[in-house]
Amino acid sequence: MNACVAEYAYTLRVDEKSDVYSFGVVLLELLTGRRPVGEFGEGVDIVQWSKKATNCRKEDVANIVDHRLTIYVPKDEAMHMFFIAMLCIQENSVERPTMREVVQMLSEFPRHSPESFRSSSSLANSQKSKNIEKDGKCPKFKQDILV
Repeated sequence: MNACVAEYAYTLRVDEKSDVYSFGVVLLELLTGRRPVGEFGEGVDIVQWSKKATNCRKEDVANIVDHRLTIYVPKDEAMHMFFIAMLCIQENSVERPTMREVVQMLSEFPRHSPESFRSSSSLANSQKSKNIEKDGKCPKFKQDILV
């Protein structure tokens, strides 16, 4: 459905939570280097593909990150962005954060210097990971997972 939310197709209304969904799609595009539709097969978009490709597991986030980013972006930053994206693209709009909350989550994450991008914590070098909590489908995140 491109960067369009499912509820728009039914209600023909766009609100702040629709914008949050679209922002999540943009984050996925930036992280994966892929377009929102067309590369994943018939009827599959970047949202569905990302959920399936990662199986909601932190260790699998590295598998979908654009290879051009892996040497420059620390693994923890990429995972942080991915999970913010996942919060933004939740099917139920009530469960999505507000843009104010998204900005807060983005600003809470520490900024790294260019030297730290090449450190051993980069996606290409890191092997440590943990599962995240799941609620049947992929995923229902808790705020404390992102910090």
